[in-house]
Amino acid sequence: MQRNPLTAGILVAGLVLSASSQAADVRINGFMSVVGGATLSEGTARNRATGAETPATFEADAPTGGVYDDDISFKPDTNYGVQISSNLGDGLSVTGQITGAGGEDFDANVSWAYVNYDLNDTWTVQAGRQRLPLFFYSDFLDVAYAYHWARTPQVLPAAFSDTFEGIKFAWSDSTDNWDWRASIYGGSGSAESGVVGIKTNNVLGGVIKVSNDWLQLRASYSQNELVISGSPEITASFRRNGVPQATSENPLGFQFAGVGVHMTFDDVFVVSEYALSAIENPFAPDFDAVGTDGTIGWYISSGIRIGNLTPHITYGYNEQTLSREMPGLTNDAANAASTITLGVRWDFHPSAAFKAEYSSRDDDSDDIVQNDIGFASVGNGDQHKVDIFTLGIDIIF
Repeated sequence: MQRNPLTAGILVAGLVLSASSQAADVRINGFMSVVGGATLSEGTARNRATGAETPATFEADAPTGGVYDDDISFKPDTNYGVQISSNLGDGLSVTGQITGAGGEDFDANVSWAYVNYDLNDTWTVQAGRQRLPLFFYSDFLDVAYAYHWARTPQVLPAAFSDTFEGIKFAWSDSTDNWDWRASIYGGSGSAESGVVGIKTNNVLGGVIKVSNDWLQLRASYSQNELVISGSPEITASFRRNGVPQATSENPLGFQFAGVGVHMTFDDVFVVSEYALSAIENPFAPDFDAVGTDGTIGWYISSGIRIGNLTPHITYGYNEQTLSREMPGLTNDAANAASTITLGVRWDFHPSAAFKAEYSSRDDDSDDIVQNDIGFASVGNGDQHKVDIFTLGIDIIF
């Protein structure tokens, strides 16, 4: 996400609120998560060029780069957010949200900034910066109080950007005991990952949701064109048959699709999600580097509410198909990991929840990936093997 000066934002927000609070319905809401944790046992990641081995780490938040290692840290899952919304009447409203995450040193980001207009009783239109609605929990992904985990399962394919600037049309209706919702959106986005800049051009996608009092079903699809920027060494590594890829003239096509289900049986709930993503062409086969033909991820989670306690268990799996191309020969192999998570949520306050969570992740990659036989630096050693324990508090206000 793009960074924005917090001080200017606060001043502008204060001026707007003081000038219009009497004329419009203005609401201010917020959330915060304070989480600490560390890895307990780790596999090893091996550098192909030097042979050096380093302990495996656990990426808690891909968009912000929050990572746990064997030192106790309160950054990877800790975040905050303030949302300001105003109903201007006659179907018009505005929403803005500022968030900060430990993985980005708590720098303030404008994650939402959009206007909403009700076209009629069933159709609305939103324009501005919005969250990309890829996953089941995308609409409130930053608000950990809204779900039972310390963090949502990290097994689903990561998106290159989690927001977009554009327009979304949303439709909703009800028939008998069913609620129906659908949306279609388009625009562009951008993100930074270390020294790499990523633009997501020509974003186009849609979501369908169906629900009743015990069942929720959801399906989503999105596509865009990727443009990569960075150092000459980075941009030079994206090429195919001598032709540069991921440029404005020759962008990489990216597709994402996912389905999810949530079921509630009295105090017991079950939630599951499956997603896949694919890049149009593998990365850098000219440089004998590993490309990817696609990534799948899925999880199933269940818990039971016992008073203020919610113990839960989750199993998740992620697999990336790696590809290495040479003249007349293509090698494929799986870069995979499975995760079991045990946790408990304690709602000790109407606006706060305490969570304890333990995750054990195994490296299920093919032997040729772990042993680096014919594949480059991606996937050396049992780099996915790691156990992690976290304690934290989620608050809404």
